[in-house]
Amino acid sequence: MTYHEYLNELTYLLFLKLAHELGMEGRIPTECRWSELSDSEIDGLLGRYNNILHQLGSAEDEIVRTIFSDSKTGISSDESLRQLVQGIDDIDWYRARQNGLGDVYEGLIQKNAQESRYGAGQYFTPRPVVEALVQVTAPSVGDVVYDPAAGTGGFLVAAGLGARANNAEPQLVGVELVRDVQRMALMNLMLHGLEGRIILGDALHQDVGKPRYSLCLTNPPFGSKGALTAEQNERLQFPTSNKQLAFLQHVYQNLAKGGRAAVVVPDNVLFEGGTAATVRTHLLDRYRVHTVLSLPTGIFYATGVKTSVLFFCADGSTEETWFYDLRSGQTNFGKRRQLLSSDLDQFIHAYGADPLGRGSRSETERFKRLSRQDISDHGDRLDVAHVRPSEKRVGSSSMADLLDDTRRLREELDSAMSGIAEIEKILMRHFQDREALDR
Repeated sequence: MTYHEYLNELTYLLFLKLAHELGMEGRIPTECRWSELSDSEIDGLLGRYNNILHQLGSAEDEIVRTIFSDSKTGISSDESLRQLVQGIDDIDWYRARQNGLGDVYEGLIQKNAQESRYGAGQYFTPRPVVEALVQVTAPSVGDVVYDPAAGTGGFLVAAGLGARANNAEPQLVGVELVRDVQRMALMNLMLHGLEGRIILGDALHQDVGKPRYSLCLTNPPFGSKGALTAEQNERLQFPTSNKQLAFLQHVYQNLAKGGRAAVVVPDNVLFEGGTAATVRTHLLDRYRVHTVLSLPTGIFYATGVKTSVLFFCADGSTEETWFYDLRSGQTNFGKRRQLLSSDLDQFIHAYGADPLGRGSRSETERFKRLSRQDISDHGDRLDVAHVRPSEKRVGSSSMADLLDDTRRLREELDSAMSGIAEIEKILMRHFQDREALDR
């Protein structure tokens, strides 16, 4: 099975084992508990497991029922299941609890994200980015934290843990389109001891109603795969075929008065014309876009596209915007050199202690301020980064930009060559199988 399928399988078994370890088996029917697998004879074990999955898919407990809904196993023999159950039983669970069970599971999700085209890179935001955005926006008591593209729940988990460190328990709400990924998100929350709602569905199909989310943290899916429907566009102020623009509108439409947001976007959202320009002008005029963070290239597993983070609040219009450039002159991030939490320490310090971005700030080589008029003079483009308008025309290239592009192209070429090699292996196996049959 693929690593993604393996992780799903592990989700089912880990839930049962952890419910046993953490004294939560009251939520699980007696005949479906871990002992039914660990204490049973090997003969018929797979059949018993299939029956457990079926029963849990209709369990009374809502979270249990949601995790196991439509669940099925990819294991094909009693012996394979016995080895997996025994391997889980052999773990030193006392030490695992000390190390943090949630971190162990999130590490599995991260490994899954690295698994080329079969992975979940599109559902996983690098942990250092997540933790930095949570730290500066500071979720606290009374907050309702929302992620309309929840993925495996990284933002919601970090928000819950960050608030808990300050003795606060915010409400956590997410929406996820893919059933298996929703399952991972629920498991991720549970393993961190957090309660939250992960709604299965398309956030862009939801009616806005009264804005109720005080903090939105999200990394919407990149790319244009799957055009927006007429029904989705009806819910937007500015109809578009661009999903990133749709999610950006969805976020600010759902932001409660005085609320704050941090949204990861591809850089084209910052400079494209047409609907993108209209959305940016509306955002600048109706909301306070106080910070733009340019992220390094090569930090996302699924794409080499350049990305930035928009920080804005629903508490007035934009008077000034601060631009932090974490991209120029940086090392080449990728599988060999992954982004670390320490790489974002200077940004966190520059951002300041006020989660609304109103704290005292000082300009540095990487952190520059532009007035609303400066931005207007450049057609409301937000890709000016750390360079003042008088220093360079918007759109001109620098050696650092060219170096970034060269590195990105090299990584994309490496990825393409790796994919070609995998295809070659599959074709070779197919050819060998055909030869065997011909004999």
